[in-house]
Amino acid sequence: MVEKSKYFKVLISVDGSEVSRKVFDRGIEIAGLFNSQVRIIAVVDTTTTYDFSNGMEEPSMVVGTEMELLKNQEKMLKGFIRTLTKDRIIVEIRYGIPHKEISTYAKEWGADLLVVGSYGRGGWISDLIFGSTAEKLLKMAKCDVLVVKSKDRT
Repeated sequence: MVEKSKYFKVLISVDGSEVSRKVFDRGIEIAGLFNSQVRIIAVVDTTTTYDFSNGMEEPSMVVGTEMELLKNQEKMLKGFIRTLTKDRIIVEIRYGIPHKEISTYAKEWGADLLVVGSYGRGGWISDLIFGSTAEKLLKMAKCDVLVVKSKDRT
């Protein structure tokens, strides 16, 4: 049995997908059980602005159209988060590669539990090519990670 004070800080990762609603609900449920502090993180995915051709993750020039797409993604994430909660939960929105930004923020904040979805906006094709964010977080995170499965995925 997990001790009652195990999860002081619960970080919930959302990406605007329907799975994120389930992830948020599960994270809030667990935080309530442990009377935890809660924060939400969302990452504006800049993967498309990185050059993987040389095996390195180096930013390329982000120009007009790409920057507009990223700003629209940020606006969508903020709107999505507003639909989830009216509470005064601290929200961190970052730009970058999702698994790296989530892992970094979890470490910076000192999260005891990270709640993520098994699939997000990228879907299974993105996961097949790049690997899933959840899978990478399981390896990288310094805290416990709860992966909330989508019922329409295996």
